[in-house]
Amino acid sequence: MSKTIYSGWKALVLLVATCWVTSASADGFYVGAGAYRTDISIDDFDDNDYAPAAFVGYQFLDTNLLMLSGEVGYYDFGDYESNDNKAEGSAITLAGVAYLPLGPFFEIYAKAGIASAKIEVKDSGDRQDFDGEDGFGGIGVAFDILDTIDIYAEYLAFDTKLNSKLYGIGVRLDF
Repeated sequence: MSKTIYSGWKALVLLVATCWVTSASADGFYVGAGAYRTDISIDDFDDNDYAPAAFVGYQFLDTNLLMLSGEVGYYDFGDYESNDNKAEGSAITLAGVAYLPLGPFFEIYAKAGIASAKIEVKDSGDRQDFDGEDGFGGIGVAFDILDTIDIYAEYLAFDTKLNSKLYGIGVRLDF
């Protein structure tokens, strides 16, 4: 197990422990899923696709000025094919999210963390696998419905071999 993955698991354990300690002042767990347009760029190969994503998180700070949460997610980078070139990838993520409420129904947020990516590239019959941990981040906006359902739109950039950029919309359910 690499040192980065070990550090990621330590951070996840610390996040869960923090969530339990601060549960008296938190909204709690949430789950979400969305559809994303994925754009990749690798060497001379640029393409886009549509792919799913899902995440689960815990909001451990909820004030009128700032909300903080941690989340674990899965993002598919899509499948690409052009001539003799093929590429596909996905990532498991661990991220921190900071929300800024803009009134009772809207919020903007920033998300940053680490992505454990698995990428496969086939170039003229040669196959290469790129597995590793890389940083990612993004920004988004959300619209609250009944204080338990959020409709969101976000942009994420992954610093992987595929140089992935994702634009997505989805739904988040708060418990």
